[in-house]
Amino acid sequence: MTIAEHIDDSIVTIELTGRLIADTLEPFQLTVAKRLREGHYGFVIDLQGVDYIDSEGLGTLIQAYTSCKKRGVPIVFLHVFGRNLQLLKVTKLLTVFEVYANRLEALRGIVNHPAAPAVAIEGAST
Repeated sequence: MTIAEHIDDSIVTIELTGRLIADTLEPFQLTVAKRLREGHYGFVIDLQGVDYIDSEGLGTLIQAYTSCKKRGVPIVFLHVFGRNLQLLKVTKLLTVFEVYANRLEALRGIVNHPAAPAVAIEGAST
């Protein structure tokens, strides 16, 4: 699995590519933990490039969600399609996670979150 990060106005977008499975989880876990320690106030987890998620991968997404929520940091998921979308439906996580089809909607989800400080992101406010 590969990870690409983009940081805009303290919103971290983490783009994952490959398989999110037991053998590939550690870099993602370390990235989320590092950015939380640095004090970023929003996460967009882009799953467009993820072709498979196993149970431990799903657990890691839940762990990232829980870690963010405990700190009052908004976290949203982007580009969840196909098998990954079906997995979230079957596990009922689609009712828990905020999932968006495009980046602009995801940024709006972060900016409009009650815990988010007042930050203007061009095109993201409602």
